[in-house]
Amino acid sequence: MSDPNQVDQLNDVYSAKTVEDVAKTYDDWAGNYDSSMLQAGYRHPMICVGLLTRHVPAHAGSILDAGQGTGLVGEWLKILGYKEVCGFDVSQGMLDRAAARGVYDDLQKAALGEPLPYPDNGFAACVCAGVFTIGHADPHGLDELLRVVRKGGHIVTTVKDKLWDGGFRDHLERLVKDGRCHVIETTPSYLSMPNQQGQSTSRALVLQAVA
Repeated sequence: MSDPNQVDQLNDVYSAKTVEDVAKTYDDWAGNYDSSMLQAGYRHPMICVGLLTRHVPAHAGSILDAGQGTGLVGEWLKILGYKEVCGFDVSQGMLDRAAARGVYDDLQKAALGEPLPYPDNGFAACVCAGVFTIGHADPHGLDELLRVVRKGGHIVTTVKDKLWDGGFRDHLERLVKDGRCHVIETTPSYLSMPNQQGQSTSRALVLQAVA
């Protein structure tokens, strides 16, 4: 069974009203985040890495890990041969944990949904695992990811189905209509933490930047 404390921290995250609330929750959680999410059977990072390797070769260029957390995705990408991986997160505690892995070429403190500290068209691809969920990033955060990924590059992201139905799908459809991106692949809905009671479903998407 999962740690009962994990439920409290997830509830804190989902009920966050401000970026500062999200950052504080993850700062407090950083020390045992990996162990508690392992108990919950957390799937988002594994699914995102699998989708990225399907669409983006290791020699493609720099990869951005958006909301990198403790750095699981970055570590796996380096093992798989991706040479340059950069990350950002709203939580200094999570940034410190990710830095300790020694696999990121650059780490920045930033929040998805606000302007990101990167130039236009700077990345071959972006991975965004578990960030587009309740109490986290607004769907408009996708606009910044499209800005920093080069034309023809890919964004691999997960989206909580409640957020998908609550505005993300409509915003994505507008971006597609405006010629900003194509939807390349969509997974069926799945439980991101199957061992955690009361969890709702999510899905993963692969997008390709157009302009």
